[in-house]
Amino acid sequence: MAEPARPVWLPDLSDAPGPRYRAIADALAAAIESGDLAPGDKLPPHRTLADALGVTVGTVTRAYGEAERRGLLEATVGRGSFVRRDRGGMAARTWLSAAPATGTVLPTYETGETGQMPAESGDLIEMSVNYPASDFLAGALLPGLAALGADTTRLTALAGYQPSAGRPEHRATGARWLGRFGLDATADEIVPVHGTQGGLTVVLSTLVAPGETLLVEDLTWPGVHRIAIRYGLTLVPVRRDEEGLCPDALARSARQTGARAVYLMPTLHNPLNTIMPDARRDALIAVARSENLILVEDDIYGFLADHPPAPLAARDPDRAVYVTSLSKCVAPGLRFGFVKAPPALVPRLAQAVAIDTIMVSPLLAELATHLIESGHADACATAQRTEALKRQTLARRLLPLRLPAGSEASFHIWLPMPEGWRSERFVTEARARGVVLTPGSTFHVDGGDPGAVRLCLPAEPDHTRLEAGLKIIAGLLTHAPHQAAMPMV
Repeated sequence: MAEPARPVWLPDLSDAPGPRYRAIADALAAAIESGDLAPGDKLPPHRTLADALGVTVGTVTRAYGEAERRGLLEATVGRGSFVRRDRGGMAARTWLSAAPATGTVLPTYETGETGQMPAESGDLIEMSVNYPASDFLAGALLPGLAALGADTTRLTALAGYQPSAGRPEHRATGARWLGRFGLDATADEIVPVHGTQGGLTVVLSTLVAPGETLLVEDLTWPGVHRIAIRYGLTLVPVRRDEEGLCPDALARSARQTGARAVYLMPTLHNPLNTIMPDARRDALIAVARSENLILVEDDIYGFLADHPPAPLAARDPDRAVYVTSLSKCVAPGLRFGFVKAPPALVPRLAQAVAIDTIMVSPLLAELATHLIESGHADACATAQRTEALKRQTLARRLLPLRLPAGSEASFHIWLPMPEGWRSERFVTEARARGVVLTPGSTFHVDGGDPGAVRLCLPAEPDHTRLEAGLKIIAGLLTHAPHQAAMPMV
């Protein structure tokens, strides 16, 4: 006789404190711990759970993302979200047992511009979020904000509806800004967007239809996972080596899947920190031409590199789409960036903007334009790079690091694990000692453990706290896993 179907899981949030998304994730962890949910159980669809709980779909999406980072569930495009079979129950118990009984928030992992928040306990040293240094944020925006309100006639013109592709003067400023990164762009190739993530959402949803394949590096920025889930895209990882995507593997994957687009980060890769050399970039362009691929180039960290190779979009403007923003180099709250695309693609991108948000905020575009044209954005980028260099110097003094060439000013570190450590275990032990990190499995397309963790250096405003966190990590590296798990008095 067949076993009766397990009931649909529906958490009781009536007495749950804190944000709703975190309450849902905590309830999911408790249900796994108690056995109410078993490995392999399917969770309710986002819309179903949102309607049942009276919350937004975005809240459920954020909750499932939080649970996925804790190792509680796995999401499969086209199938839904399931309690993890391989280590889901074990991960739930590990996270629950690693946290004190009261007063501590369970781990969260910020993986870029994904809408997640950093750890909320003031006692935790935050090294999981790839934020820019906060010292410069207010000063970065003040000059532009003051200028924005100085001309009421101009402000009136900006306050109404605008073209979805952006105002001509804002697009022209974008073209000039991209010249800083070695791109000879014109205004008709530029589409303003709401940050790099907003730009990638527009680009990928335009280039790849639901159900189609997007090729990605086997270790990649996790935000692309969320975009794929939202738009029903199938991610297929492509093998890479120390120089980046392997051209032969890319060509083979393109033929096998029929994919038309590839997402990659050639300069200061997140999380590996590598900078793809000229020869590899040229080889990938050749594959893109032979296999009829579009290369989607994420250059959010390019401003930190010292004389990097020319972008893919500069080598073949017809085969590469370039996406960047001012979030890391000026201020995340600005939420403004640019896409450079072949002119023939621009109307389709503008249509995607119109569908999503009607237009990119012209007030943000005007603020960004002032910051760029006045030279203030460039000064902010220089200040962030200088601060990143200081923090990397501190990290190299305290940790056994071998940084990839050119990554000395990166915001983060990719730290290989000593023999015997798994990245999730190391993250758990670090948190027990007061430091929040991101496990390497977060960046693996298939959820495997690449044997490393990511450390973000600018998120902690205070250098003293950063140094304390680095010393904790250095000490943990010298212990075997069974020693690290021993009680600390």
